[in-house]
Amino acid sequence: MKRFQSAAAGFWAAWLAASAAGAQTFVTPKLGGGQVTADMAHIDIYYDADANQLDAHVDDSNGAPELRVLEADYTFDPQTKYAVLNGKAYNSQYGWNVGGFFTIPPGAAIWIERVDSSPRLETYEGWGQAGSYLPILGTAGSSRAWKWSGVMVHNTYAIRHPSTARLFADYHVFFGDETTAARDGFGHLDDAFVHLEWTAVPVAPSITFEFGARNETNGAPLLFLNAEQFVTNSEWVVNLLPTNAAAADRLFAQGLSLLAAPATPANGGPAPQHAALGACIECQFVSLAGPGGATLGFWEAGRDQPRFQMPAGEAAGTNCLRLSESGGTPGGDPYGSLSPCRLTVNQAGLYCLGFQLRDTSTNGLNGGPIHAPSPVYGVYLQAGITLASITRQGSTTTALFGGEPGHAYYLEHAPTLGRSPQWPTVAGPVLGTNRLQRIEHSIAKGEVGFYRLRAEAP
Repeated sequence: MKRFQSAAAGFWAAWLAASAAGAQTFVTPKLGGGQVTADMAHIDIYYDADANQLDAHVDDSNGAPELRVLEADYTFDPQTKYAVLNGKAYNSQYGWNVGGFFTIPPGAAIWIERVDSSPRLETYEGWGQAGSYLPILGTAGSSRAWKWSGVMVHNTYAIRHPSTARLFADYHVFFGDETTAARDGFGHLDDAFVHLEWTAVPVAPSITFEFGARNETNGAPLLFLNAEQFVTNSEWVVNLLPTNAAAADRLFAQGLSLLAAPATPANGGPAPQHAALGACIECQFVSLAGPGGATLGFWEAGRDQPRFQMPAGEAAGTNCLRLSESGGTPGGDPYGSLSPCRLTVNQAGLYCLGFQLRDTSTNGLNGGPIHAPSPVYGVYLQAGITLASITRQGSTTTALFGGEPGHAYYLEHAPTLGRSPQWPTVAGPVLGTNRLQRIEHSIAKGEVGFYRLRAEAP
């Protein structure tokens, strides 16, 4: 039998400069993200066995905690376990806490399962210098169910580039088998649900594609290290904005940086998952899906002509960009950067750009490359205000589009395209989030018509 006792309420939040590297100062995590001090917010769990009632009370007396990034020039030492928070807004104020004495049935444990949450919200097991920073509750493929030890614990919640001002997570708290979390044999015991919220300052993502490798061994594949932010599975879109509406060759453009992670201190490394010394990373643009007749251009800084162009419909492109400054010299740092660059397209619409990473060095086995090629990664590009698709299921019409932060989107519908069609708004607003987004309209069976998308800056 286990007995839980409420933990002491004493707590402090402090931060410590551990060392300095150039303009950066290494620090330990803080309870309130970038805040120096912050108030705890307990989630008090108590089980009344006589009434078979599991209570979960959230202390919201200090308002919703705020996810914050570190102040400028501060970072976490990349060698520490909490370096996973670098570049992310984070907060550790919520603490699972025992609200009194109670007894857990033999063979059972209290489990906390994430039911739902804001997209891309991450959860880590600990906080502060002693925290493990293991991903839990679905983060990085971990189990959505997490066994709580019964000791007060402040998990760390984090997100990179929050796109909304408020985030949430819903949890199911229940008794389950202490090893498997199964409720068989414990289903008669009461359970509870917890809703947590955070505030955040929405930011537009800085568009940097970071490249490295699974590990440094021969044959290990190269990787798009921050792929989860940008690839098509995340439904993220790179918004390309009009450059000159009056020009005959009007283009849509967006800045982009390509970075091969450094392996040595001379270039700011070693970064996690950098490629092996002696590797030479190149980025090959393989495919482009998009409007018929459209063309993509890649422009380097200071050039008045694109480095290369790629037509929509290309499926076996060979244009390559070498990133590694060492050029694959034996023992050379694979680090390199192309920044700032620009991607352009000459037609409005939704595109999908496919690219692959290759090691062109000869420092591997039998004079070949050290690393195997990466998979082909796909990234969506959205140029202008366009509808990517219109689908209908039953009475519901769904419009798909790439949304831009700072804009509100409305769906308009006209039954005919006569001389002066009327376009009443039938759905919206939907705020842009740099992702593929959907907006729905209910329409009577047999009714037909035309749709268009309207965007307004707030």
